[in-house]
Amino acid sequence: MQDKKTRQQVIRMIVNSQHVESQEELAIELDKAGFPCGQATLSRDLKQLRISKVRTRGGHAVYALPKEGQFAPVPTREEINQGRWGVQFSGNMMVIHTPPSYASMVASEVDALKSPLLLGSVAGDDTIIVVLAEGADREEVTHMVGRIIRKLK
Repeated sequence: MQDKKTRQQVIRMIVNSQHVESQEELAIELDKAGFPCGQATLSRDLKQLRISKVRTRGGHAVYALPKEGQFAPVPTREEINQGRWGVQFSGNMMVIHTPPSYASMVASEVDALKSPLLLGSVAGDDTIIVVLAEGADREEVTHMVGRIIRKLK
């Protein structure tokens, strides 16, 4: 493990002190420094170090170290969509929020429940309006719909 840590420190030093345009060039420099490694190892190191290619003023793509906060991790689609699921009520209507393009599929599943508590639904791209029967218990409806939409908050 210590070799990996040292190798990664050497990679940082090389990238910070020279214009390196390819993994092949970086591998040659590492070999000169006494840290021979394969392409797969080098790729993993670059990813772990969050080193990426940037364009120089001359138009060449070279490896560069991330500056503090410059390369913030990008959330996955799943993480982005997780925050888009939700439910709200207004009178006898339930409004379900989904990620874009999910509403029609979810509304179909809600209608398939064929519950006397649900009169029907109307779906847009990312929003569904479900009309509840008079006196329907919101908690019961939320639980029932939550069984088919596990991400519902």
